[in-house]
Amino acid sequence: MAARRLPPLNALRAFEAAARRRSISRAAEELGVTHGAVSHQIRTLEAFVGTDLLERAGNRFKLTVAGEQLLAPLSSGFDLLATAVISLDRPSVRGDVTVSAPPALTCLWLVKTVGGLLKQYPDLRLHLRPSNSPKEVIASDVDLCIRYGDGIWPGRRSERLTDTDLFPVCQPDLLASGDIREVANSPLLCAANGHEWDLWLATVPQGSILTGGRHYLGNHLAMIEAAVGGLGLAMGDNVTCQRYLESGILVRPFAESVRAPASFFLIDAGDHERRPAVTAVRQWILESFNRETALTA
Repeated sequence: MAARRLPPLNALRAFEAAARRRSISRAAEELGVTHGAVSHQIRTLEAFVGTDLLERAGNRFKLTVAGEQLLAPLSSGFDLLATAVISLDRPSVRGDVTVSAPPALTCLWLVKTVGGLLKQYPDLRLHLRPSNSPKEVIASDVDLCIRYGDGIWPGRRSERLTDTDLFPVCQPDLLASGDIREVANSPLLCAANGHEWDLWLATVPQGSILTGGRHYLGNHLAMIEAAVGGLGLAMGDNVTCQRYLESGILVRPFAESVRAPASFFLIDAGDHERRPAVTAVRQWILESFNRETALTA
C-alpha cells in the first residue's frame, strides 16, 4: 500500500487553531508560538493543498470555501487523536461533566438527543445547566458551554457548531387550511427584544401580511412553548425547533428563512484532553451537530 501523502502536522495544527478561534493571534497563544509562525505554517499548508484557505484583509481574515470544508473534519480528527492517546492509559470514560447551554437548546435539543451518549458511557454523570449567563463561560466548575454569539470569548477556545436559520413557526391549528392568510392577524411571539422578527420581516417581502401585535416572552424557550400552546407565531430556528417540526407539533407557515447574524458555539478552556469524560462529551456534541446539519441541509 502506498504511503499516505499528508501535510506537515504543524501546518495542520496552526490552521485548525486559527480557523477554530477565528484569530491568528489567539491561535499563536494557544500553541505557544509567534503570530508569524502561525501565518507561515498556514501558508505552508495552502501551498501543499494548492488553494487558499484564508481570505486575508489586513490583520483580519475569513475562511474560504476550501477552508470551511477542511476545518470540521480536521478538528474532529484532532479530538479523535486526543481521545485515542488518553484511552491508552485511561480507557474508561467516567466521572462528572458539567455542560451549560441556553435553556431552549437544553430543553428542546440536548435532553432529547443525549440518551445515546449516556448509553455509550454508563459511568458518565452529566450535569446540565440551562443558562445564558456569561459568567458560566469562564466558571471553573463548568466544563463545556454552548452559547449563541460571534465566537469571541477571550481566554476560551470556541468552535462553531452550526449557523442558525430563522423562520416563523406555529401550531398546526393556526394553519388548518394551508392558507398563510389564516395567520395574518396572529400575535408575533418574541423571545426578548424582537430583533430576530425585525430581521426576518425586513428580508422576506411576503411577511408584510403579518399585522398582529407582539408579545415578549423573556427567552427563546418560553417563546417556542407559547407557540406550541397556540398563542401565535414564534421565530423558530433550525436547531431548537427541529424535533417539533419533525413530529408535526409545529409547522412552518412560510418556506422562507434568513441566516441569523450569530451562531451556536461550543466553548471550553482548551484543556479537556486531561479528562476523557469531557473529551467524550465534547466530541459527542460536535458529531451530533454535524449530523443535524447534514440532515437539515
